[in-house]
Amino acid sequence: MQTKNLLISRQKLRQEWNRDILKLLAPQKHMKSVSGFQNLGRDSYIPGENSIYEIYVRKTVVSGKFPQAILDIINFDIGSVVEDDTGFTIGGVKYLRKDMPPINLDRCLEIKAENNEIVFERGKYYKFQDREGKYHVLDCRGNSVSQPYSEQTMKRQNEESDQMGKFWGCIGCEGVYGSKYYSDEEQKKILKAAGIKEGFFSVQVGSRRQELFLSNGTAGTVVSKRRYDNTYNMFMNTNILDDYAVGSVFVIGGKEYILNEYKKLDIPYGADIYDIKYPMREKQ
Repeated sequence: MQTKNLLISRQKLRQEWNRDILKLLAPQKHMKSVSGFQNLGRDSYIPGENSIYEIYVRKTVVSGKFPQAILDIINFDIGSVVEDDTGFTIGGVKYLRKDMPPINLDRCLEIKAENNEIVFERGKYYKFQDREGKYHVLDCRGNSVSQPYSEQTMKRQNEESDQMGKFWGCIGCEGVYGSKYYSDEEQKKILKAAGIKEGFFSVQVGSRRQELFLSNGTAGTVVSKRRYDNTYNMFMNTNILDDYAVGSVFVIGGKEYILNEYKKLDIPYGADIYDIKYPMREKQ
């Protein structure tokens, strides 16, 4: 039995040795390096006679149409696209830049809140109206909201599109948004146009989600829920109001709250504690 196994092992070794010899004897002029990328026009190997590899080159086919589905690949699957000055090559077909259409607005979702929550899904397009009523397109790639690359490369967007993408990207991923591009009033207008009501809301961009609070107070239009909770806890569980007389009236979010005998205010969770008017302090 051992002798039989030894013979089989020797046969396998001899076969492998013969294959190695054939590889060494094969004409080297036919051997070329091959890229792992499946790009148009790249050399590819196909089996030839005597198991010697030969080369062929696929010719580029130019499409007479530029479907919306190709825009999706350009915008969301950049790694599979080869771009040059005249167009984009995908899967062996070239689509000319001059034929590139805008993204169809019917394919774009409105930026609208449901239950005071806005979600930007990866691989989806969104539309908004600028100050002049013109529609612009945004898309969600990874954890960001921005102008689609197809729109950028054709210069169909404007500065407001860039700013709007940053607005939603910042509050959805960072939880804050400064006044670099929009005033407090403009931010409120954008949020309310999207259906966000005062109080707690959330924005999700891709896999990132932020819990926020829409305020009319001095802390800014958008406040993180974490910051709100800390401030609320300060009012409810510290002696921050000890300098005020019992019975003092505080106006919070347009409603009056009276300081009780324990120097506390009965503030409901969710009240706009940043929109507060203080009474006079007690005389020392």
